Amino acid sequence: MGKKRITKKKLKEDAFVSASFEVGHYVQENLTRIIMGTVGIFALIGMVWLFINYHRGRAEEAAVAMYKAENLYLNGQYALAAADFEKIVEDFSGSEEARKAAFFAGDAYYKAGQYDQALARFENCRNELAEDDPLMVNCIAGLASTYEQMGNLDQAIELYKEAVRHASYDYQKLEINGSLSRALAAAGRNGEAAEILDRIIKDYPDNPLTSSFIELQAELQAKAKSPGA
Repeated sequence: MGKKRITKKKLKEDAFVSASFEVGHYVQENLTRIIMGTVGIFALIGMVWLFINYHRGRAEEAAVAMYKAENLYLNGQYALAAADFEKIVEDFSGSEEARKAAFFAGDAYYKAGQYDQALARFENCRNELAEDDPLMVNCIAGLASTYEQMGNLDQAIELYKEAVRHASYDYQKLEINGSLSRALAAAGRNGEAAEILDRIIKDYPDNPLTSSFIELQAELQAKAKSPGA
């Protein structure tokens, strides 16, 4: 009896059966590993889901806390607002709300007349923020204003100058230079104060306060020229 010819179809069927057998054999031998691997994948997915939802919940909590503190601030309850801003810094460290709250805590202390606390918060804010952080100029200017209120005019003047260097926008430069001129005048440095005002008048001719700055500049120049100035 002659040998049967093996067709291509039969070869494909045998190859499929063989592959299926190998897969089945592999599954039997490695069933525990496969199950554990599948469980591990689902566990990882669950952990990621929990992580995302945890941080989403924390972000919502921080936003609500910030809203409450800002309402106190806007209503002039600065001491209470400062306490709430401080709590946000502590409870939500590393968040965007905590970054903003660090500055507003200092500003709320300043407006409440609690200058020692404002000084500490502004200094801390200045040390922790990146150099290019938009809030940096506000922290330095706040520090300068606090020193000015405490009578340390030399320190205030240097900090106002530093704040001007950090300022990116015209309205910031205008406001800080105005404060710098005021601090210089208070320190008896009338000529320097007049020079600052002259710069403001030339750089910002459309400023609504230009006319008053011109009058103040003339007064400061007169004082600078008088004996003993």
